[in-house]
Amino acid sequence: MKRPNVTKALSQEHPHLSAIGDFVSKIGDKINDFLGKETTKVEEEEVVEVNDRENIVVDPLLEDQDQCDDCKVEADRQDYSLINPSSQFKCGPILRYQDIHTARRRWIGSVLIVTDKEEQPPRLVLRDPTKARVGFSHARQLENWEGNRFYRYDIQLQLMAHREKKIEYWFEKENGEKVAEPQKWNFYVPALEEGHNWAFYSCNGFTSDVVDPEGDHHGANPLWNDLLAAHDQNPFHTMIGGGDQIYNDDVLETPEMVEWLKMDGDERTAVEFNNEKRYAVEKYYFEHYVQHFNTGSYSKALSLIPSVNTWDDHDIIDGYGSYPPKYQTCEVMQGIGACAARFYLLFQQHANANTTDHAGLQTSASGKGWNCITHLGKRTLMVLPDTRSERSKQMILSNETYEMLETEIRAKMLPTTKHLVIVLGTPLVYPALKLFEEALEKLGDKLSRGSVIGKVFGKCKAFDNVLGQFGPELLDDLVDSWACTIHTEEKRRMVEMLQAIAVERSVRVTFVGGDVHVGGAGRLFGKTSQDRLTDPYDMVQIVSSAIVNAPPPGAVIHALHASSKTYSLNDSTSEQMTEVFHKDVDGNILEKKKLLNRRNWCEVRELLGDHHHQKQHQEDQLLFTLRVENLDHVNVTKYPIVVDYLHTRED
Repeated sequence: MKRPNVTKALSQEHPHLSAIGDFVSKIGDKINDFLGKETTKVEEEEVVEVNDRENIVVDPLLEDQDQCDDCKVEADRQDYSLINPSSQFKCGPILRYQDIHTARRRWIGSVLIVTDKEEQPPRLVLRDPTKARVGFSHARQLENWEGNRFYRYDIQLQLMAHREKKIEYWFEKENGEKVAEPQKWNFYVPALEEGHNWAFYSCNGFTSDVVDPEGDHHGANPLWNDLLAAHDQNPFHTMIGGGDQIYNDDVLETPEMVEWLKMDGDERTAVEFNNEKRYAVEKYYFEHYVQHFNTGSYSKALSLIPSVNTWDDHDIIDGYGSYPPKYQTCEVMQGIGACAARFYLLFQQHANANTTDHAGLQTSASGKGWNCITHLGKRTLMVLPDTRSERSKQMILSNETYEMLETEIRAKMLPTTKHLVIVLGTPLVYPALKLFEEALEKLGDKLSRGSVIGKVFGKCKAFDNVLGQFGPELLDDLVDSWACTIHTEEKRRMVEMLQAIAVERSVRVTFVGGDVHVGGAGRLFGKTSQDRLTDPYDMVQIVSSAIVNAPPPGAVIHALHASSKTYSLNDSTSEQMTEVFHKDVDGNILEKKKLLNRRNWCEVRELLGDHHHQKQHQEDQLLFTLRVENLDHVNVTKYPIVVDYLHTRED
């Protein structure tokens, strides 16, 4: 007697499957023993089929009763030496955080793997410590590049009010076989009524001008080791990549691109982006992503802390979007951008061009860009505009994207939202660059990372290579920064949009950005304000970079401080940098206190008030801590910056 195939459904509402396969198998064995008949065993991976919504099995991770009290518990410590990329795949696992649906207490995320094996990957197994049974997720193929298959595993979990959960996950089989002790990973999901902790980083690589990364900076691991140590003490629930998660500038070093760069200007802009060039560029991006995401302490973090990412120029090539129009719009440059976007979506967003909606990304009526708006718990709404896809000399974001962002921010804001965090690739509040623009006009095309000007704008050899002898118009081309004069009106538009939301919804707006390879903070504020706590125009800018790349020389810090003063943004708003660094990491008193040229990343903890009482007093704060690398490249010095919620008269 042959047992029926036990095939059930997996939907977006129920992405995991209860562990009923073994139970059914045992019942079947009992029946067959009784009947004395031989049976064919049902493979467990046949238990579900994706998107069969008519036969939904109870999902234990969402619907089983909790088996423990809903109370705070201390996080476990772990041995990071045991955390490594999967031995059976080419890349991964890589975690991604998508959103929390607070009304349903639902956590939504995904895992990505890349494999060159033809067979369907094994199921992902997830263990929630508050549930009696494990859950499963099936792989969905996103793309196949030259035999390398990208698979996404969807994950949904139920949140508790006060208990943070450590979710353990592994693959059901390794190289086609079940093993007694599978390779395992884990991540933490927050308690809905407790704080949501996150880490921010940017500039996660070295540019080619850094001659001796290991000798001069001890390589890429020091601050990633610090981030993991902080995670071990008090787990992060998300990890925010503010841009330049990978440095892809060396795509221009491939033979096909070197040949292109050797052409004169007119020939360079007219040449076709043929299949040979496309393959070379795609091969570079794929191989570089695999190498970068599988290397060092960063690879451990990718498998332990769910990521939320936006991108900036180095995720494509240095300065992409800000080149002269004849270069930016030529077929080869647009081809490079399209290839970079393909692998950015796959590796960093767990999506392809047709699944961005499923991944929670939003594109405006312009048809360009992938913007992310997500809830970090009940009290923080985070917005990551795509400031690279629509960029040109004159524009960072299109009118359509501003309209979409305003609509979606208002729609996604909860009654409990206290903080609106805007992540931008480059800082919105930063010393004005007019002085440097004037200097650039005199320098012509002599731009290099070795010069003060090159360091201020964060440009490296790739930018120089493309520009070639463009020279006279260089001033108009270095427009990557919000602080450049050409973007002043757009900057004003961004701020005024957020000011209106802050006033209407009583939320505190905070900007977070990287790119400039220094740590620091600035603020916008109402010109007539008497109290920061009640001023909706008071918006802090956190500047944090680089977690890996080398900092600029002291001359840059002196030049930036020289141009740092209080500026008028509009009739009602001023902006300025603030003094954060009174002492250096070695204890020496600093004369320049606003920006510090040392590697850093930012730890963010949500501090909660007593919501059982009407007054919140000094709570409901976001505590930003710039963790700055010490001279020994092992320890860090912490510089805290507290952002209060927006107080009202009733407070």
